Parts: sequence; C-alpha cells; structure tokens
Amino acid sequence: MNKAARQQQMRSIMTRERLIQSALDEIFEVGYHAATTQEIAARANVSRGALLHHFAARADIVLAAMEELLEDGTRQIKAVANEVQGGKISLEGFVEFLWQLFSGRFFYLSLEMITEARNDPELRERMVPVVKRFHEALDGIWSEFCAPQRRPPQQARIILNLTLCLVRGMGVQTVLRPDPGYYRELIDAWKALLPQLIDGPAGDLIFAGESGSS
Repeated sequence: MNKAARQQQMRSIMTRERLIQSALDEIFEVGYHAATTQEIAARANVSRGALLHHFAARADIVLAAMEELLEDGTRQIKAVANEVQGGKISLEGFVEFLWQLFSGRFFYLSLEMITEARNDPELRERMVPVVKRFHEALDGIWSEFCAPQRRPPQQARIILNLTLCLVRGMGVQTVLRPDPGYYRELIDAWKALLPQLIDGPAGDLIFAGESGSS
C-alpha cells in the first residue's frame, strides 16, 4: 500500500470513529428517536453521503455506537479492577467507580438503546451478541477479581454481578427519583457488605454447600 492509500485509509478510519462518537453525543443529548442521521453527520462535520458510505442504515451506526460504548465501559472497568487487585484502589473505591459509571453518561446511553431494542426485533437481534460479549468480558474480569483462596471464579462472578445489578437498578431510579442522599445510603451500605461477601461470613453463608470448583 502506497503513502496516498495509507493516508486515505487513515482518513476513512478517523471519519468512521468521528461518526460513532457523534452518534453517541447526539443520542445522549436528544434521545434515541430524535437523533437523526442528518444531525449525526452535521455534528461530525461530514456529509450525509459520507455517513452512508460507512453506515448504510441508521441501525448500523446505532449498533456500532453501542459496541464502542460497551467496549469503552469494559476497558474502564478492567483498568479499575486491576488497580483494586494491585492495591491502588480500595474495594469501596471500586463500588464508587461502578456507581458513577452506572449513574452517568455510559448508563443513560445504554439505557436509551436497550429500551429501543425492546420494541425493535431487528435491532434487538443485532444487539444481543454485542451485549453478550460485554457480559462475557465482565465475567472474565470478575473471575480474576478475587484470589482463588478467597472466592472461586463462579462465586466471584455472582458477588460482583450482584453489585452491577444494584448500581444498574439504582441508575434507572435516578431518572424519576433525583435523590442523591437516598442513593448514597444504599451505596455506603453495599460498601460495608461487599467485603463480607468476598472474604467473610456473609459469603460463607450464601455459598454454604457449594463445592466451589467452578
């Protein structure tokens, strides 16, 4: 590939990335239904023809945006989980990070797209494998999060997915219940409970009778 071709390829990649970020920005600001391809192209400072060159249909750019969103979320979670394992961030700090992630832009964007997929069978069918990869990546992070002598992988996945379910459910509540004090009480309570689940009697009680070999 000559220099001109490489430059053209790089411009094409950069345009595609700019369109995806513009789609995320547009959906976040105006909502899924109001985010048109015309506005996405304008935000990215490209023609609608250029957008259609990369994404033939609106669903294509939405799917690419969802994939980018979840991949970025996975990278953030893995980076912070590694810092917890390395002793740079406390377990309480990790819970705080998850709460901020699932009560902000990342969560509201995913909520917009997931809600739309509920009534759009084609979008849902295409989105399911994307979301599945996200959860598989998270399960991999969770499996490595606890030392094996503390909790085997399957138990670690259960405990940390409980944490995700908590912050995700609270994130939904924030839409119609803007009450920071209420959420702070719940987060602080979970911070106190989580160490007992990972390395204490609460976890022993929950998993009593399991072989712990998975």
